Amino acid sequence: MPKYTILGIILLAIGASGVMAGPAEDAVRTGNDAFSQGQYDEALAQYQISETESPESPELDYNIANLMHEMGKYEEALDRYNGALDTQEAGLHANTHYNMGNTYYRMGDYAQAISSYTKALEANPDDMDAKLNLELARKMLKDNMQPDENKDQDKKREQEQKEQQQQKQDEKEQQQQKQDEKEQQEQQEKQDQQSDQQQQSEQQDQQEDGSQQSDKPKEISKEDAERILNALKDDEQDVQKKIKRQVMGGDYTGNDW
Repeated sequence: MPKYTILGIILLAIGASGVMAGPAEDAVRTGNDAFSQGQYDEALAQYQISETESPESPELDYNIANLMHEMGKYEEALDRYNGALDTQEAGLHANTHYNMGNTYYRMGDYAQAISSYTKALEANPDDMDAKLNLELARKMLKDNMQPDENKDQDKKREQEQKEQQQQKQDEKEQQQQKQDEKEQQEQQEKQDQQSDQQQQSEQQDQQEDGSQQSDKPKEISKEDAERILNALKDDEQDVQKKIKRQVMGGDYTGNDW
């Protein structure tokens, strides 16, 4: 937090220098009291009264800067702190850089806070508060940069996972396609084999039918059968007549009946 203990030193320094006296000095004292009690509007009014007597006082700039810091008016506080740096007093110079670091820290500007704390330590190497705050600002700067890095890493990791999933899907589809082609080929070969077997069976049946037909006697009609029988009878009669004629015309050795 800001080093507000400097307020008492400032008041004493101003009083000892004789720059402020009477109402101006009373206004600074009243402003300090109001500030310590959290009455910031009253404190600012009193500091402004003192400022009319010494408009370029680094000490008043410092006091008003601290007040602006507590009121959340950080830009105005930084402007006043820059005015307070125009001092030859080493303690005021170191504390001003320290409080500027606190203001930058409140604003979330951790890089500038680190710079201010570093300057405070250059002015006062034994300032343990500045050392602690410097490390805290460095940590905050690192932590605030980390989400973006993590986000990029998460995005990269997600992209890699999508690519791996797509590759696996492609490989699975290729394997399925090969399996389908293999099954289709086997099915076609099976159909071709069955077709060949069927053709061979049909040819064998035709050959067997042809063989049976050639061995089987041909069937004839009734009329053809009667003609054949009649022809056979005629031939038999002719034969008998020839035999009889031969007997009749040959040497007869028997007795006449």
